[in-house]
Amino acid sequence: MSKITDSLAWRYATHKFIKDKEISEADLSNILEAGNLAATAYGLQPFTFVVITDQALKDSLVPHAYGQQHVADNSALVVLAAATNIDEAYITEYTSRIEKVRNLPAGSVDGFKDAMVGDLTNRTPEARLAWAQKQAYIALGTMMAAASELQVDNHALEGFNPDAFDEALGLTAKGLHATVLLALGYRAPEDEWQHMAKVRKNPEQIIEYR
Repeated sequence: MSKITDSLAWRYATHKFIKDKEISEADLSNILEAGNLAATAYGLQPFTFVVITDQALKDSLVPHAYGQQHVADNSALVVLAAATNIDEAYITEYTSRIEKVRNLPAGSVDGFKDAMVGDLTNRTPEARLAWAQKQAYIALGTMMAAASELQVDNHALEGFNPDAFDEALGLTAKGLHATVLLALGYRAPEDEWQHMAKVRKNPEQIIEYR
């Protein structure tokens, strides 16, 4: 197998982390940068990574995650929050950044901007949020793969109250909505889940060639 498939075979949804073993700043930065480099539709990146390392804050979020202790007992908790304020101004900021980074004349990508504005602003707010959340999940998968390559254990969680997280973290005022969590750290020796065989379909059951 290649390195990436070896790494993905190694990972599992860690339920119990070593509380006092911290991820290095370099590894955490690399995992977050992998999420930043993840593919998204239009390249728009309609999300923010809220990285929580403060133990008291993580502890306070456990009740909003139905008592799941690994929300607190980890080295870093990443809240992937989707943008709720995707409008023409949001899109214009992005296309202006494209022109600046690529040294293009002002207005060079107006056609691209108009296509995005026409697509996204004509959707309902609910549909725009759902679209943004799909993009956040692409970043989630990329970060999980990157963490696994670095031998950093991880657990993605949907089992939490998004509205309660929004309130606790002040996300609504920032045009964000908590979408999915990623706990990062190192597996505890007593975590029984690490000894369970990974159950996946055989390639011929999941891959169809035409």
